[in-house]
Amino acid sequence: MENLLKRITNIAVLAIAAIAVIAVFFAALQGEEAIKAGSSMGLDVSFMLTYAMIFIILLAIVAFTIMQIATDKKKVVRTLILFVACIVVVLVAYFIAPSELSEIATRVGISESVYKWSGTLLNIAYIMFAGVCLSLVGSLVYIKIKK
Repeated sequence: MENLLKRITNIAVLAIAAIAVIAVFFAALQGEEAIKAGSSMGLDVSFMLTYAMIFIILLAIVAFTIMQIATDKKKVVRTLILFVACIVVVLVAYFIAPSELSEIATRVGISESVYKWSGTLLNIAYIMFAGVCLSLVGSLVYIKIKK
């Protein structure tokens, strides 16, 4: 399964690289004026193909991940526990985030919703960083106790 995913990823990366090279040639053939005017069809087509390939790669990764998780009951339980933990972290971070706009946010013209979600994302980053630090310290303590 892993070899298949690696092969698909390698083929997709090569295809994206080929699209980029073709886009450069199309852009060079059309000239600088066409690119500045925004009528570079070669770049437009290559970008659309690149976006489609990225979407296909993401779908393949998600499909292979779901297939890999679904093969083992323990993995399904672990995944559900991690999913619930992520939801709890997001909810805690959302309720901790400030609701009132700051002076700078008011001056810049940011809405309350954007301000609240920006604070939520910052809180998620802080909580995850603290979790990583705690797991590092916990694993070091576990290693010392085990020896």
